[in-house]
Amino acid sequence: MTTLVISAAVALFLLLALLLVSLNLFSLWKWWVKAAAIVVTLGSVVVLYFAMTNVVGWATTDQLPARFSLLHTRIVEPDKLRGLAGRIYLWVEQVDDKQVVISPPRAYEVPYEVETASEVATAQQQIEGGGKVLGQFAATGSEAPTKDINPTEKGEVVVHAEGAGRREGGPSGEGIETVGDPGALTFSEMPPVELPNKAVIQVGQ
Repeated sequence: MTTLVISAAVALFLLLALLLVSLNLFSLWKWWVKAAAIVVTLGSVVVLYFAMTNVVGWATTDQLPARFSLLHTRIVEPDKLRGLAGRIYLWVEQVDDKQVVISPPRAYEVPYEVETASEVATAQQQIEGGGKVLGQFAATGSEAPTKDINPTEKGEVVVHAEGAGRREGGPSGEGIETVGDPGALTFSEMPPVELPNKAVIQVGQ
C-alpha cells in the first residue's frame, strides 16, 4: 500500500509539472493565467509534501489502532525555555483479538501529558526487561466507564491520550477507570497468542 501511495504521489507531481511547462511554453493565455498556474502547482507541491510525511517514516498523528503490540517508545519532555510542547512517540504493530500481528510497524505521535509519559515509561521498562506489552486505545466519544476494556483488577493502567484518567467507585469497591474524548490508552502484559485448535485443522484437512 505504501508503494502505491508513493507512486501515485510522484505521478501526480510529474503530471502537474508537465501541464505547467506546456501551459507556459505553448499556450497563448494571458500572463496572469500562467502565473496562477504556477501558484497552484507550487501549492500542490506543498500539499504533496505534507501528505508524503505519513508514508516515508515520519511519526503520524492519526488515531492509534484499537489493539497493538508496543515495540518501542520515546518521550520528548516539554522545553519551557523555548516554548516547545513535549511529544510522546510510540512504535507499534496492530494486532487482532488473538494477539496476531495484522499490520507492519508504524510510528505514532501523541501529545505529551505527565500521566501518559509516566505509564509509557513503565511500559518501556517492561519491554527492555524482555516482556511484551499490549496497548489498547478506546475512542469513547463520551465519558463512560470502561471496565470491560480495562478492568483494574487485571492490573491494567489507563491514561487519557490528552489527559489523566480518574477512578470512580464501582460495585467491586476497587473503582473503575472512566475515560472521555479523545480516548484512552491502556497498557498491560501481552497475552499469549491464541493458536487454532489442532483437532479442527485435522478435520478440515
